[in-house]
Amino acid sequence: MEKNRLTAILNKFYGIEATFIEQRPGGWSALAYEVQDRNNKYFLKVYNKNKPSVVRWIHAIDIYTPLVKWLHDQTDLKHHIINPILTLSDQNKCEDSEFVYVLSEYIEGVTIGENQLSSDQVNELAKILGILHNNTSMITNELKELQIKETYSTELCDSLFSFIHHDLDQKDDGLLVMVKPYIDSLKENIERIRTLSNKLANKQHNFVLSHSDAHNWNVMQSRNLMLIDWECLKLAPQEQDLILFVTESYAKQFLHEYKKYMNYDTPDFDAFEFYYLKRILEDIWEWINDLRYEGLVKSEDVTLNFLKLNLEACTRTGRFRSELQKVFQ
Repeated sequence: MEKNRLTAILNKFYGIEATFIEQRPGGWSALAYEVQDRNNKYFLKVYNKNKPSVVRWIHAIDIYTPLVKWLHDQTDLKHHIINPILTLSDQNKCEDSEFVYVLSEYIEGVTIGENQLSSDQVNELAKILGILHNNTSMITNELKELQIKETYSTELCDSLFSFIHHDLDQKDDGLLVMVKPYIDSLKENIERIRTLSNKLANKQHNFVLSHSDAHNWNVMQSRNLMLIDWECLKLAPQEQDLILFVTESYAKQFLHEYKKYMNYDTPDFDAFEFYYLKRILEDIWEWINDLRYEGLVKSEDVTLNFLKLNLEACTRTGRFRSELQKVFQ
């Protein structure tokens, strides 16, 4: 993206006279930039309005930003989460004809990414999520009403099912070669998640504030451990956040530390399995979209490799419950 365009946006909507703009590694949904003026550093995320899969993340900005701002200003999470910066007119974002822009304070640190969490980092992340969940009752009714509430939707998985049946073999490409051997496993998992969705919709759950995407790529080591990228924030069962950690080797340690900040006595294995399958299947659908429809965010080789890892995971989901139960014994 042209730096002149970003310079103009920052000046017009934030009153920032940028002296330095440099692209940084971003996620799958947005481009990322480090910005500096004479006194401060900022982090700018840029969303492409013309990518259909990004529309939901753009819509989420006005939902999660006020709550993240509240959490930063009013809770013990102040030193563990981003601080959003509003526009000159107190808006959560700004936009032009093609892009949406979101600004926050810059975090000096290193993304955990492919590295393993240390024992201290495991404890700190458990603390962050415990405090987040425990503050659910403290947020204002106005903010709570604004948040997305879990409905156990399988809409994206349904789109994947339709693609397998109607569109996969319409083009003879690397994607067809990659996916074809896993079609039966994909269908079985889609059917299973539909069953779980129906069961969970008829259960009573205590919903908490859930980051819903707290994996290593959204965790940074700064002076403190930092949890970033809050686009998926919603009200959901505790299992939504815990699923990302109960399958790790440090699961028992994580849960022990988490319970110091938030009660958790009765795990719901249906919810755990639902979120486990949903993450795998939605990632598969996102990478299929990039490869076949919307254009690549990463290289084709990288995208196909991520796709293959998740397709292989689909063949092992039958062991999930028995392995998870060992964590809670």
